[in-house]
Amino acid sequence: MTLACDEQSPARGGEKEEPNEPPSDCRIIVYGGRRALDLLADLVKEPFYEYNSKISRTGYYLKPVHKVYKRLPDGRTRIYEYYGRYWWRKEGKKLVYAGRVKPRVIREDPPEHPLEGLSIIVEGDDIIMDCRDYERFQEHFRGLRVERYI
Repeated sequence: MTLACDEQSPARGGEKEEPNEPPSDCRIIVYGGRRALDLLADLVKEPFYEYNSKISRTGYYLKPVHKVYKRLPDGRTRIYEYYGRYWWRKEGKKLVYAGRVKPRVIREDPPEHPLEGLSIIVEGDDIIMDCRDYERFQEHFRGLRVERYI
């Protein structure tokens, strides 16, 4: 069973959403990588909060990360996180996914996102990612133990 962490989740009556596995056969596990990403995500949040305040009258909302939860056969839950710019439209008290392209009614450009395009799987304090993503973002994981994930 897959659950999304937003208003579109099956628990809230939305469509089921399947996570996308990283695209290649090469994956890396970064031990303790969750903490490094949390620190970086904290730096990203403030500009997104300010931006959302500025565009609030448009009825749209911008999220810097999208999370999908998938229950595994053994009962554990696997968390997939996708970093980027995800647009949502307010419909009453619900948020409806509006896509990754900035809506035309919004004139102001969104803030930069240093983790744009990163996709990870969270395993406790560790993260699993595609080798190509690791190459692009490895400076954020300096000093952490890394190995090929099988």
